[in-house]
Amino acid sequence: MIAVLGDIHGNLWALEAVLAELDRRGPRQVIVAGDLAFGGPRPAECVALIQRRGYPTIRGNTDEWLRTAPPHVHDAVSWTSAQLNDEHRRFLAGLPLQWRVSQSPGDLVVVHATPWSIGEVVAPDAPLAVVERVFVEAKAAAVAYGHIHIAYVRDLGEHLLVNAGSVGLPADGDPRASFVELEVRHGKGVATLQRISYDLGAALAAARASENPEADRWARRLAAASSAP
Repeated sequence: MIAVLGDIHGNLWALEAVLAELDRRGPRQVIVAGDLAFGGPRPAECVALIQRRGYPTIRGNTDEWLRTAPPHVHDAVSWTSAQLNDEHRRFLAGLPLQWRVSQSPGDLVVVHATPWSIGEVVAPDAPLAVVERVFVEAKAAAVAYGHIHIAYVRDLGEHLLVNAGSVGLPADGDPRASFVELEVRHGKGVATLQRISYDLGAALAAARASENPEADRWARRLAAASSAP
């Protein structure tokens, strides 16, 4: 069994709860689908914890922002970057854009958003032409991704498209941390979404007590489990 998690967004409480559950379940591999630090109150601790675990990790769009911040989040990115040390920043800057697991009946590829973009959106109800492009460009039977913070599984028969949801900032109406387990059963890829409760109040309180310019918006989104501003 392989576990994929991502979109931690500086939420150490959610990350610790997910890692404790993974330790209990014992997957043979854990892959992190990006967006480790930006937004929440504990960016450095989240990056350091993933580093210590040594999991294969790919770069998300907000990890990329730490090098080239869009104007609308410049102040919040600056705050996040100031919490990190040089080692953290080098680690994030050096992350690959995808991770491939070779397996039968077909490879699994993990990306942050799409195989061709670090920030383009593929919605759960994306047109079939878009979904087909995902598999063509990934050259894989299964693709797992993050970015949209909405956990779902789309089984297309020969192909499996999975969003792992978000560990630290879900946007699908369920505030619990999310990750996905993938395995092969009877020659076919199967995905199982998992939701983990954690101390949401502690994460919200820490955000509101921080000097992060993103704190109020992040806390509202976390409490509502919504991407709305």
